[in-house]
Amino acid sequence: EQIVIGAGNEYLQLLLAQMLGKEHCVAMESPTYLRAYKTFRNIGFPVQEVALDESGMRVDLLRETDASIAYVMPSHQFPLGIVMPMKRRLELLNWAMEEPERYIIEDDYDSEFRYKGKPIPALQGYDNHGKVIYIGTFSKSIAPAIRVSYLVLPEKLLRCYKERGTVFSSTVSRVDQRIVAGFLKEGYYE
Repeated sequence: EQIVIGAGNEYLQLLLAQMLGKEHCVAMESPTYLRAYKTFRNIGFPVQEVALDESGMRVDLLRETDASIAYVMPSHQFPLGIVMPMKRRLELLNWAMEEPERYIIEDDYDSEFRYKGKPIPALQGYDNHGKVIYIGTFSKSIAPAIRVSYLVLPEKLLRCYKERGTVFSSTVSRVDQRIVAGFLKEGYYE
């Protein structure tokens, strides 16, 4: 797995479009994070909305779509705040494993904040088949002005990134990257 750095999730979504190609349909939770929805639509991806229940995106309804990518926020769904239980996370992973070109984008925008109960590990941590693209940010936990977001790519997509994505310069200054890396390395983030 490889980490790709960018200034904001929208930039990283643009990189993903370069890696994945635009033949994918994206399923998004309904309601969802409107900025991500609009970004995928503006890039040119067809987007289909999938209803939620108390456990998050309904996988039974996801199966009825043309989607090959599911965009979810399992740790703290925005705007409803739903925490997706393990059973639903595993159902989602099973959906992704049914077809070779299916992926899950796990937007883990604020998982470091836990308001009740024990944290549930990221969906990406249970992925043994290279199906989860993990996207996160330090904007909420460190400072909004720093604008450091990141993608953790499965091996197959890392190859695509090296072929198609490296032509784009990082939108985060190297100084800011080194500051955040030092902050993490020295244990201050914890």
